[in-house]
Amino acid sequence: MTQREFLFSQFVLTTAFLVTAGPPITAQDTSTSTLGLAPPDGAVVLFDGTDFDAWKPFSWQWINPNDDQQEIQWKLVDDKAMEIAFQFEGKRRKQFLCTKQTFGDYRLHLEFQLPEEGSGNSGVFFGPLYELQILNSTGKESPGMGDCGAIYQIRVPDVNAGLGPGVWQTIDLEYQAADIGRNGFMTEKGAARVTIRLNGKLIHDDVKLSLRRNKYAAFPEEPTSPIVLQEHGSNVKFRNIWVVEKSATAESRQDK
Repeated sequence: MTQREFLFSQFVLTTAFLVTAGPPITAQDTSTSTLGLAPPDGAVVLFDGTDFDAWKPFSWQWINPNDDQQEIQWKLVDDKAMEIAFQFEGKRRKQFLCTKQTFGDYRLHLEFQLPEEGSGNSGVFFGPLYELQILNSTGKESPGMGDCGAIYQIRVPDVNAGLGPGVWQTIDLEYQAADIGRNGFMTEKGAARVTIRLNGKLIHDDVKLSLRRNKYAAFPEEPTSPIVLQEHGSNVKFRNIWVVEKSATAESRQDK
């Protein structure tokens, strides 16, 4: 194959991927963008822009210490998205959202948009409250433990793949839950693992989550756990959220 033929074949493959992955990408996206990716057959659709049936308020210490928030105060907005409403019945109130269903091993797809004003501080919690940080960290050459794409207070992203405010961004996350022994604790070789792509770029590659040094470290390891969206004072929007559950195998865990 000549060089010209090789380059043409790569162009055809890239074009075919973009056609199947979703709507046309913008100049700032990459050829691996999953923006607008539709849920495959068998996926659990958590949010498609129509309702909050898959969600409930999340209770955690200072967020809702009395566990008395029954009503969802988030709201539906344009572009089939959801956004936090900071006030409920005329009073300011914090509220995280939590899936009613819990999951073990899964692939998560989610899209978010940072607001034009403010830091855009938010997060997506996977497993027993490991937080994938959402923040406006554009232009930062060396992102830290609290920047966009970091596993909060645990691991910095391999690259800064975050985009700026006002554009939709994608998270594609593959999570393997911890292997829990008969004693109820994580086995020595069975730590949870995660692979994450932000805007199509690999930022965490099969990372072993054996350290629990974030502020949610007291939350116990469980075979299944919910997915949680954080409200942290910024009007971050979310849309197109779905999960594909995977079957865990003993062999795959022993190979790690």
